[in-house]
Amino acid sequence: MRVPSFKVFALLATLLVVGAAVTNSLSESACTLLNGVGSLTVKLSDVAPGTVRAFCYKDRAGQKLRFLLARDSTGALHAAFNACGQCYKFQKGYTYSDGYLICRLCGNRYPVKDMNVGKMSCVPVPLASRTTGGQVTIKVTDVEAGKWLF
Repeated sequence: MRVPSFKVFALLATLLVVGAAVTNSLSESACTLLNGVGSLTVKLSDVAPGTVRAFCYKDRAGQKLRFLLARDSTGALHAAFNACGQCYKFQKGYTYSDGYLICRLCGNRYPVKDMNVGKMSCVPVPLASRTTGGQVTIKVTDVEAGKWLF
């Protein structure tokens, strides 16, 4: 029995649309929205050693600028945009598993302790931060300087 070609085409088109919707919904990780005028602050205790937390800031135009705060197993803090220097054009960002940041596009893996030391073209873009008195401070101007990544 032959299936009419328009039914096959309709089925394939439907599958493509559903696949695209699922891919787009997974591509942007959830983030905690931070507000601030000159700087953004996060309690260091909100980022436990051995974890990565996703944060974002909306600029004046309403664009969401995403970044990660991570603490390695020794407790050292690392900050980077949730975008890589090579794959940023695809807006996928990173996921985290077993002590590694993993690019959602190309799959390159970076240990959190080395996430700002790229060895390939796909590398997390570092974000300046300062830790004092149990708080992490990031300048809004530094976050806005990474707007080109998003």
